[in-house]
Parts: sequence; structure tokens; C-alpha cells
Amino acid sequence: MSAKIVSSDFTPREIEIFASVMLHGTTTKAADALDITQPAVSKTLQLLAEKAGFQLFCKTRQRLVPTPEAHMLYAEVERVFESARSISRAAQEIRELRNGRLSLCAMPAFGLTLLPSLVAEFSRAHPAVSIALDIRSSTTVIQRASRNQLDIGVAVTAEEEVPSVSVRALVDTEPVCVMRVGHPLAQKAIVDCSDLDGQDFVSMGSADPLRRQLDPLCEAQGVRRRERVEVLLSSACLDLVAEGVGVAVVDRLSAWAARDKGIVIRKFEPKLDLRLSVYRPWGVIASSAADAFHDILLQKTRAFMKGVDDSIARGTVD
Repeated sequence: MSAKIVSSDFTPREIEIFASVMLHGTTTKAADALDITQPAVSKTLQLLAEKAGFQLFCKTRQRLVPTPEAHMLYAEVERVFESARSISRAAQEIRELRNGRLSLCAMPAFGLTLLPSLVAEFSRAHPAVSIALDIRSSTTVIQRASRNQLDIGVAVTAEEEVPSVSVRALVDTEPVCVMRVGHPLAQKAIVDCSDLDGQDFVSMGSADPLRRQLDPLCEAQGVRRRERVEVLLSSACLDLVAEGVGVAVVDRLSAWAARDKGIVIRKFEPKLDLRLSVYRPWGVIASSAADAFHDILLQKTRAFMKGVDDSIARGTVD
């Protein structure tokens, strides 16, 4: 009859019992600490010694005295336990947002206006979270979301369905007309498209979502603007308006951010549709940091824009 073969690999439970005996000094105290019987501890120690191939303890005056080999083995066990504790701490830090990474990307009209203050607020609350912020066109933001190259992106809502992304409406940023303080159009509470006829005008780039709506509207109504300068960024457009180069139609968030530059903001009709959405990779489990920032992004942006809308509606931005 062949002898029973005992595996030489230590099980996690055997290691735990060995460590408990090393810590408490007796099998009885180790058993109490682990809520098992003393015979079970003794049997496990015997099995461990067989697997190790050397004696682990000597019994002296009712106490188990570890052999030098046992001390060497316990040093390795302590390293394993410390690694396990490190993993637990890492999980807790991630759960509590004390560690992690967050990749953000936004179109300029949002990324250069409201977003930095939201990022700063989040960073102060979670200083251990590493944040990467990039400013790109709406097209690039959506492309990066579809390729899983960011956690959260903010862009003008795409007209067509985009595969591989999840989309959530963020806020409307209805375009407004802006002009320098003292400009004749500043006397009007609402600027109509027909009011732009004959005006010096600062235009956004040809690919801008707002311009793609405004140009056909002006053409349909026979409005002839004197297009003085074309720019790619709304911030540059507003700087030129403040310098008196011409009037412009821009998103209201960018206009509000530049309200102290000597410009006047007026509602524009007919209403043009300019909505922002949050883009995230589809089918990807988001990190705790990404989910937390997403909630702040929605709440703070909507509250902020409500205040902007109310101020513009009251005509208090001169």
C-alpha cells in the first residue's frame, strides 16, 4: 500500500495558524485568537513541520519556543501579511478617492471657462487624485471618448449617434450677441438676426457648430455682415469684440466669462441650438474618481448656468 503524498505547498489557513502561534506563544492562545480548537492548531503545526522538512517549535515549560528556522519562516510570512495589508489599504484609498487618476478633455468654450474652477474644487477635496486636463475640439473629444482615451469629455452635442460612447446631456448654452460697451446694438434688449445687417462682425471658424447655424440663417434672411476677422476660439473672438473690431454671436458661457472685459451681452433671436453633453467611453467600468467628478460636473454646471441665464434674462450684464 503506497504512502499518502502530502503537498508541500502551505495553504493560507496554515500560514495564518503558524503566524498566530508565533505571535501568542501557545497553541491555546492561538486557538482562542482564531476561534478554533487547540487540537486543530497542534495538528496544523505538525503538518506544517512535515511540509517544511524541519522542526518549527520546541516545547519548554508549557510554551512553544520557535526554532531559528521558524523565525526565518515567520519573517517571510510577515512580508506576505504586509503585502496583503498594503493591498487592503490601496483598496480603501481608491474607495475613498484618496488615490487614483482622472483624465478630462473638453472643448475650449467649456474647458477654458467653467471647467478649471470645477477641477480646482475637486482637487482640493481629493488632493491625492492625479488629474489630466486637455482642451480639444468637440470632434476630438468625442473621438477620444470612443477610443477609451479619457474618463470624461465635454463637447457640443453631436447631431449623429456616436458608437462606443455614452452620452448625457449637460446644459444648453444658448448663443448670445456681444458688442463693445457703447455700441448702438447695446441699446436693444434683444438683438435680432436682421440687426446684424451691415455690422462689422467677428466670426468663429468655419467648422464651429454655432457658425454652421448662423451663416445659413443670415443667408436665408438676406443679412449681410462685414466679416472683419475669423478666429478659432471664442475667447479670442470676445477679446476682439472688446477692442471694438465688431460684434459677434457666441455661446453664453464664454460671453459670461468675459463679461468684465468691457462688453455687453444681449439675447439673440431666433434662438440657435447649442447644447453641451458629457461623453464617456461606453462599456467601461468607471473609476470612483470619474464617477465622483461626473456628479460634481453635472450639478455645478447646471446650477452655474441657471444663474447666468437669469442674469442675462434680467439684462443685468452691461
